[in-house]
Amino acid sequence: MTTSSPVLAAKTTAATNSMTALLDELRSVTDAVGRADLSVRLRAASQRITDNRLRVVVTGESRKGISSLVNALVAADVCPTAAGRGNPARGPVVVEYGESSSRRPAGDLDHTELVTLPAPLLAEGLVIIDTPGVTGGGSRRAAATLELLTTADAVLFVSDASQEYTAPEIRFLEQVHQLCPLVVCVLNKIDSYVRWDDIQKANRKHLTAVGLSLPILPVSSAMHATAHRLSDEVLEVESGIPQLETFLRGHLIERADTVVRESFANDVRAISDHVALAMNTELTTLHDPARGAELIERIHAARDTFDGLRKRTANWQYVLGDGITELTVAVDHDLRTRLRALIRESEEEIAKSDPVKQWEAFGKSLDERIATEVSANFLLAHKLSIELTDKVAERFAADGPAQLPSLPGSGTGALAEQWGTLETLESNKAGVIQRTITSLRGSYGGVLMVGVATSLIGLALVNPYSIAAGVLLGANTFREDHKSLKARRRAEAKLAVAKLMDEVVFQVNNESKQRLRELQRTLRDHFTEVADEMLRSAEEALRAAQDAGTLHDSGRAQRIAELDAMSNRLRELRVRAATLASGPVQAQ
Repeated sequence: MTTSSPVLAAKTTAATNSMTALLDELRSVTDAVGRADLSVRLRAASQRITDNRLRVVVTGESRKGISSLVNALVAADVCPTAAGRGNPARGPVVVEYGESSSRRPAGDLDHTELVTLPAPLLAEGLVIIDTPGVTGGGSRRAAATLELLTTADAVLFVSDASQEYTAPEIRFLEQVHQLCPLVVCVLNKIDSYVRWDDIQKANRKHLTAVGLSLPILPVSSAMHATAHRLSDEVLEVESGIPQLETFLRGHLIERADTVVRESFANDVRAISDHVALAMNTELTTLHDPARGAELIERIHAARDTFDGLRKRTANWQYVLGDGITELTVAVDHDLRTRLRALIRESEEEIAKSDPVKQWEAFGKSLDERIATEVSANFLLAHKLSIELTDKVAERFAADGPAQLPSLPGSGTGALAEQWGTLETLESNKAGVIQRTITSLRGSYGGVLMVGVATSLIGLALVNPYSIAAGVLLGANTFREDHKSLKARRRAEAKLAVAKLMDEVVFQVNNESKQRLRELQRTLRDHFTEVADEMLRSAEEALRAAQDAGTLHDSGRAQRIAELDAMSNRLRELRVRAATLASGPVQAQ
């Protein structure tokens, strides 16, 4: 993970220093009681608070001004626009804060670049991802973009004021909204079209018709670039970019701040409960040994329950195992059903005409339709993964407190580039010359056959009758050869479609199984870790109670005073944490 910048650290000092300081104090308590596992969890909580970067994915159809919008947001030409783009196969460009401008490949991701620069909006914690424009909701680029959205905090969907939303754009928007709830529609190029407000109203109607309540913000990246060059504040406001930045700050950054505060409060509450269990048990035993024995018995039962949660026989383990199996079957069946229907549709389309006349266009159309179905299958897998996580957490919560893990993200573009394209038809190589030669062979046979027959009545071998027969047989041979060739092309085309679909099923199923295995490992490790923490807390409580029972009267009062002081400190930390989480933190 990239280290937070000085500007970002300065910006977050007032909002996070009090939280991290409190977590440090709580960590001193966990260190004092020997709970190293809880100390590790507190360090991770501190890292989450100090690294408040938010991923904003910018997408839309090609040539709508996606890259120019990113350039306007960061006030620098960091992303190549359609006019100056030299690499049409380029991948996403990740733009994040850096003390100086730099550009380099982003790790092991193909065609992905990482750009850093000291832009104000980036310094506030935003990471902006410029994606290649898609050519419709079914393109491979659209499928690759959808994979990015599983880890996105917000999406900017860019269109321009030249026309209202098309059906592919609406379909793609629906898919985007399923993966990322915070979607902002950006209407670009309002400076080039006078009636852009009519387009905005039409887009609003299209969104309402499909049940999407998304904001539509009009902007002009070109106008903002001019205003930035001329230092014209009025023109900059007219460009709409400052309003978009304000919207991102107000809805995304503040929303993320709320999430951070809730996470902070939950971490303090859960960890203090773990520590308090042992202290309260020991205090109860010290004050009232008889009641302490009863409490020890209850903790024994709780420990057995927590120990059961760690074992493979735990109910949540069965729910997880059965759920992964059912999810795998459901995703595989959904994919095969979609592709079988696509095969039938393709075969019907092939049977209507000669495939060679439209093979290239057919291949492009089929490629987009495959990408559409694979994207829908990916969305189904994502939805079922979330449902399975909730089921496992619910089953786990039946025996103890549950915490939801962060689901693993998807690789960028891996799914969309693994299958190939339709093969070239071999029968297409049979040209007119070869068919003409075949026809001449047929006509030669007709001339020879009729010429021999008419020679019996004294006519020459080549005569009007033999010539007419040759022409008729040659034309018939040409027509039959054409029919045979068309049938062969159709059979070859169907075989090519079937081979491509087999490759798609193989590649997509392999990718899906890898992701589901990663999901299973994530859920298993997360809930096992939670069960370990609860078991450790129960064992610490038992040990503390047993030690308290053997403590002499001379040390009992001193131990009670120590525990009371620590308990009061823990209670004070919880009160302070609740105060910090409930409202804005003031600089100290």
